[in-house]
Amino acid sequence: MSKRKVYVPGYERYVTLGQYVAAIKQAKANPGAEFKHGLTCWWAVTGEEVVRQFVEGMQARITEGISYNQRGMVA
Repeated sequence: MSKRKVYVPGYERYVTLGQYVAAIKQAKANPGAEFKHGLTCWWAVTGEEVVRQFVEGMQARITEGISYNQRGMVA
């Protein structure tokens, strides 16, 4: 069974779903920490900004109703 991967525009790479979730959890636990890049941008951001980008993306995916195979996830 292959691992699902998510494309992260700020990183310009695919990461496993587990890596993606772990990064979001780390950002949420450290809102003041600086990360090398955001989920949607290539410049350094705080953990708070990473979580904000995640929530905005989540809300957009819910609102738009786009299936996972059309929004950057591969099985």
